[in-house]
Amino acid sequence: MEGNWNRLLFVNLSTDETWDESLPQEEWRNWIGGVGVGLRLYEKIGGLPDPFSPDNPLILTTGPLTGTPFPNSGRHEIVSRSPQTGFFGEANSGGFFGNELKKAGYDGIIIKGRGDSPKVIFIDDQVKVLNKPGLWGRDFYSLREELRKERKYSVMGIGRAGENGVLFSSIMNDEGRAAGRTGLGAVMGSKNLKAIAVRGNMQVPLHDRKKYFELVRKVSGYLIESPLTQGLKSNGSMIWMDMGQGMGDIPANYFTDHNFDYDSLSSMKFHDVYSVTSYHCANCVIGCGRTVTRDSKKIDGPEYETVASFGPLLGNSDFDLILEWNDLINDKGMDTISTGVIISALKHFVKNGKIVDPSITKYFEDGFKGIRKLIDDIAESREAGEELKNGLERFAISRGIPRDEIATVKKLEIPMHDPRAFKLQGLGYATSSRGADHLQAEMFEVDMGVDERQIGIISGDRWIVNTEERVRTMANAQNYRQVYNSAIICSYAKVNPEDIVSALYLATGFDYTLEEMMKIGDNIIQEKKKLNEKFGLKEGDDYLPALVRRKIEGEPEESATGDDEMNSLLTNYRKIRGWSL
Repeated sequence: MEGNWNRLLFVNLSTDETWDESLPQEEWRNWIGGVGVGLRLYEKIGGLPDPFSPDNPLILTTGPLTGTPFPNSGRHEIVSRSPQTGFFGEANSGGFFGNELKKAGYDGIIIKGRGDSPKVIFIDDQVKVLNKPGLWGRDFYSLREELRKERKYSVMGIGRAGENGVLFSSIMNDEGRAAGRTGLGAVMGSKNLKAIAVRGNMQVPLHDRKKYFELVRKVSGYLIESPLTQGLKSNGSMIWMDMGQGMGDIPANYFTDHNFDYDSLSSMKFHDVYSVTSYHCANCVIGCGRTVTRDSKKIDGPEYETVASFGPLLGNSDFDLILEWNDLINDKGMDTISTGVIISALKHFVKNGKIVDPSITKYFEDGFKGIRKLIDDIAESREAGEELKNGLERFAISRGIPRDEIATVKKLEIPMHDPRAFKLQGLGYATSSRGADHLQAEMFEVDMGVDERQIGIISGDRWIVNTEERVRTMANAQNYRQVYNSAIICSYAKVNPEDIVSALYLATGFDYTLEEMMKIGDNIIQEKKKLNEKFGLKEGDDYLPALVRRKIEGEPEESATGDDEMNSLLTNYRKIRGWSL
């Protein structure tokens, strides 16, 4: 088979047994790889387990472009039932892990069971499941360095947060890359699986290697020349701190206003103040990752979402603190978006008197000096962290805070793109299968002009959205993102749709059309909804809190989304999807 090995590694941690299985060829054609195949595998073997049950599979997948030189294809997908949302959980990460796994001869790993002792899976010229109790209790960076002593593995692992069942814990890999959302690090921890270390050197089979490499050169060329790539290359993802403020897209003070000195946290200032080098994931032509050297220590530079959530959203303008907190959160293995939103919410609720509990207020008594301890307490599940580890929505509801004041969708905290700046982004949050998610439909990019009209993704007025064409654009953007996450390609690489079709054909021999490719994306959305309904999804779960729909002072009236308009948008969306109204 070409593009994929058709070789899946199964691991039973209860017995340490491992074996290989394959899928019928039509499954690869119909679901491509990545999230599509991961979803299909979960449907086949997952059942309806509790997220922390040994029977809940943790599934890691690559795509047909992973492990090849196709630009920005060095990613992997992880799926399971999310302990944070209770629904189908998925997370996507860059780095080198997916690339190494594919070059080791595997398209994915399916992990079930629970170890009687902390385990590490090693994959190179053979597969070994070894007891490593001495690694339990380590945070990610120490774990990574320990496992690299034996061989230069790509290491995927969890920190203390995953061990302690923090519902928004991440699965880290390589130089601070994170499969961050939906709490799959807690699933990994529940299995007593501390890490997976992989190293590969095999050449991925391709349907037409010569033409594939010609296409790689073509796509690499126009990606490198694009203004988006140039901006990300020079300033990293933090460049949105410079661009987003003018659009009103960066929320401040727990989504209540835009009153913040955004220039104090600009990407240009960051690069002026610190010693910064860039970091590339496998096969990447962009290099958006950042490494900062401080006092001879190399630490991961924060991504945009981290800077925005621990900067404007929290009302903090100190880059030093953001670097410190980001390093700690990555090491503990937590999602920086969820962690930042939770802490900004606590500060807001303490300030307006909705929370007066001393176990919470003590963290905010001396400016930001208590934040590091709060982060550590959450990861260690101690003091207030024992309650906060369950996420913002569960905590806030238990304290009597109205649902419309809680910045979550399906219990997943809202990212740093304000729905009042790009209203279809809000519809994307409300309808995403994994909860509030800016990467399932990047309407903040579409309505700035990054459209693909040949597949029905059409830029428009960011505030005039309640028409069938505009809502259909958002649905098409969701469909297209499923293709990206199945192939797999980084969202920052804006590859022409026709070239994705060509790449899939030259890699696999599957002769897709644009229409078929988009239909596969729609099928993945439909299957996610069916699975989520089995997990208990109700129509009312497609919801966006009023907190992020109210007009902000100084912004146009059109930026607000009232209840009637929101309900109309959801009705139009369900009609387009063919769902009951």
